[in-house]
Amino acid sequence: MSSTDIRSAPERKKRHKREGPLAWMARNSVAANILMVILLLGGALQLGSIKEEVFPEFELDLILIQVPYPGASPAEVEQGVALAVEEAVRGIDGVKEIRSSNLENISVTTVELLLGTDADRALNDVKAAVDRITSFPEDVERPTVFRASNRSQVVSLVIYGDLDEKSLRELAEQARNGLLEDERITYVEVYGVRPLEVSVEVPQANLRRYGLTLDRIAG
Repeated sequence: MSSTDIRSAPERKKRHKREGPLAWMARNSVAANILMVILLLGGALQLGSIKEEVFPEFELDLILIQVPYPGASPAEVEQGVALAVEEAVRGIDGVKEIRSSNLENISVTTVELLLGTDADRALNDVKAAVDRITSFPEDVERPTVFRASNRSQVVSLVIYGDLDEKSLRELAEQARNGLLEDERITYVEVYGVRPLEVSVEVPQANLRRYGLTLDRIAG
């Protein structure tokens, strides 16, 4: 006569508590299928409310310092500009890292801030530090200091060659306009070129003849 394992209801409950979710699903296949359908429907309903972004918005804790140095080689830019800029901003509170790119005619220094740093205050501190630099060569033009924008930089295109500045500017603008024709590209910036200026020369003889001064003409 064979013996049968007869367990009480409390014993069966204890055994079921020891079982994991996979064992429960194996014993209750119908309930498991219903649960799966509910989860799929809930996910499908929430899918339409999820915000989709190719490039999510984020805050960039970067400050850029651009210093034009017309006619200078990369080595001259580094020695005359970049080293002085790096030394000036190194002791500012909140600065994490400093990197410089030294190109022909321009130095671009990137200042990365520590997480949680007041970026506006750091920007003012960097501007003040750069303005105090007195060791720049005579031909160096006024530095530009600004915070990096939230736009995601995907590609940097460098245009160079044995051409005058005007021709290089025209090539850069042509490249920018061509890129903007692609509807997937929303922003292209040309930097590293000096702003256009109009030079007016007035002979001293003409000033005396008409009783004018350079300040009056400029005003």
